[in-house]
Amino acid sequence: MLVDESAARTEMLVESLNNEGFEIAGRLSCRDELIEGIARYKPDVIVIDMESPDEMIFDQLVEVNEQCPTPVVFFADQGESSIIKKAVKAGVGAFIVDGLTARKIRPVIELSIERFKEIRSLQTELVETKNRLEERKLIEKAKGILMQRKNISEDTAYQSLRKLAMEQNKKLVDVARSTIELSELF
Repeated sequence: MLVDESAARTEMLVESLNNEGFEIAGRLSCRDELIEGIARYKPDVIVIDMESPDEMIFDQLVEVNEQCPTPVVFFADQGESSIIKKAVKAGVGAFIVDGLTARKIRPVIELSIERFKEIRSLQTELVETKNRLEERKLIEKAKGILMQRKNISEDTAYQSLRKLAMEQNKKLVDVARSTIELSELF
């Protein structure tokens, strides 16, 4: 999907994208709603071409990153460090300043897509790791409760939780959570 400031400005970009085998699923102006465009066109990548990026486009990109993450390549004439920082925070994978040439298009887009995939993978891994850590904390807390209330060893407490989980055909963390909830009632 191509987001552009003016049709005249992006003619070389459109031609280069077409020559490199990219299909432009849709075209929006910088003032259109990106979320609606993504829902309508379902692009593999968003290519933005603006002379001078503004707050509105970065706000929309933050929203895109939260609601429907998509790789973003940004071509601009201005590249002050404050603009680049905003672009990075908004999820832009590649920010090219005043250097658009036809032969750069494919590598830049491919780089942005691969970088996006890598970041998404790391984000998923982080969420999974945090979830496992939280589960581990619950299990440790439940073991502590059993150890204190029944005056048993850590290993015995763990085996009790594990046995209960197998008997009830539940996950160990669910049994731990129930143990904690029950202990809070009494």
